[in-house]
Amino acid sequence: MEVKRKVVLWTYKVLQNGEHEIRVRLTLYKEPKYIGIGFSSSVENWDEENECPHYSHPKYKAIIRKIEEIKEDIQFELKLMQKTGVEMISLTDLIAKVKKTRQPLLTTKLFAFTDQVVADLEAADKIGYANIFKNCKAVLIYGFGPKDKPFVSFTQADFENLERYLLNNDLKDNSISNYLRTFYRIWNMAIKAGMCPKDHHPSKFIKFKAYKKYKTSKRAIKANQIKAIEDQEIDPTLRKYRSQQYFLFSYYSRGINFVDLAKLKHKNINNGEIHYRRTKNGRTYDFPLHSKAKAIIEVFKAYPLQSDGDYIFPILKAEHDTAKKIDARLDSALKDLNEDLKKIQEDVGIEKTVTSYVARHSFATNLRHKKVDIGLIQEAMGHETESQTMIYLEEYDDSTLAESIEAALG
Repeated sequence: MEVKRKVVLWTYKVLQNGEHEIRVRLTLYKEPKYIGIGFSSSVENWDEENECPHYSHPKYKAIIRKIEEIKEDIQFELKLMQKTGVEMISLTDLIAKVKKTRQPLLTTKLFAFTDQVVADLEAADKIGYANIFKNCKAVLIYGFGPKDKPFVSFTQADFENLERYLLNNDLKDNSISNYLRTFYRIWNMAIKAGMCPKDHHPSKFIKFKAYKKYKTSKRAIKANQIKAIEDQEIDPTLRKYRSQQYFLFSYYSRGINFVDLAKLKHKNINNGEIHYRRTKNGRTYDFPLHSKAKAIIEVFKAYPLQSDGDYIFPILKAEHDTAKKIDARLDSALKDLNEDLKKIQEDVGIEKTVTSYVARHSFATNLRHKKVDIGLIQEAMGHETESQTMIYLEEYDDSTLAESIEAALG
C-alpha cells in the first residue's frame, strides 16, 4: 500500500482574493483525493518544484507550518494502520482519520492565536494592520478577563460580557463596530484553520450589529476656518509651524493622509504633479498639485530642518529603515501634530476639535459647499464608491438643510 503525497495549487478555481487554494493531493491506486490546508496563493507566489510558497508570500511561515502539520498527521495514520495490520484502506477513510488527529487544534487559545496573527503580519511588514489586531486583543482581555482559553470554551455568557463591556465604556458606535469586526475576523480565521466549529460564532450571541453603517462624528471645518488657520502667524522655527503646514498641505492635496504625507519623497513630485501609493489601500494616486500645496513644498526645500532620507517633510529620516521603525516614528509624529493642531484651534477660536483627519473631511465638505458634483469629489478622493464619499459629506447635508430652513422661514 503506497499513498503518494504532493502539495499542489488548485488552479481550477479562482478565489475571491484572486488566488488559488493550496491542497495536499493524496493518490492511491491512481485515485486522487485532496485535503485543503486553509491557505491560498497566487501562481506567482507558488514554488511548484518544491511544493511550497515562495518566501515572498506574506503568510509563508504559517503555510509551511500547516503543510508540515498535515504531512505529519498523514504519516502518523499510515504508520498506525501498518502497525495494526490494516492493508487496504480508502483515501476517504484516511482523510477522515487525518482530520480526526487534527482535533488538538481545538485546544488553540484565542489570545495565543491572535499573537500569532500579529507576528505573521509584522513579519510581512504590515505593521499598521498588525496593530489593529494588537489593539483588539487588549480590548478582548478587558472584556473577557485576562485568562486565555480555547475558542471552543467560550460561552454565550462570555460573549454577552464582552458586549456589555464595549457598551458601558463610552465607546462610540463606530469604535465598537471596528473592534467587533476585528474580533470576528480573528474568529473566522480560527474556524478556517479548524480550531473551532462553524456554528460556534460570537455573532450568534452578540446583538450589536458590527457591520451596520454608523454615522460618523462631524469632523469638517468651514473654509473660513481653514483660512484662519492659514493666516495665523507662527514662528517658522517651531514644531507648531510645521504642524500648521502639514495640515494645510493635506487640505490642499485632496486630503492626503498624514502617513502618506510623511512618506512623500522628492521623487513623488514631478512637473507640479504628485504621484504616490496610498498605504491604506495600495492604490496609486496621480494629480496636479494645488498652487498652495506647491508653495508649501517650496518652503520645505529651503527649511533649516531637513530629512536625510530624501523625504519632503522633516518627519522621517534615513535611520527609519524598517517598517517597525517607520510605524513607531509616525505614531509619535501624529501625536505631536494633533497636539499642535489643538493649540492652533484654540488660538484661532475654532470650537470643533481639529485633528489630522479634519483636513480630509474639510476638503470634501468644502468642495460640496461650492456645488462641486459628488462624482468629482469621489474621483478627487480616490474612493471606489459614492457611498464612501458620502461619509465625508454628512455635515454638508446637515448645515445646508439648516441654512435652507433659515432662509425659507426667515
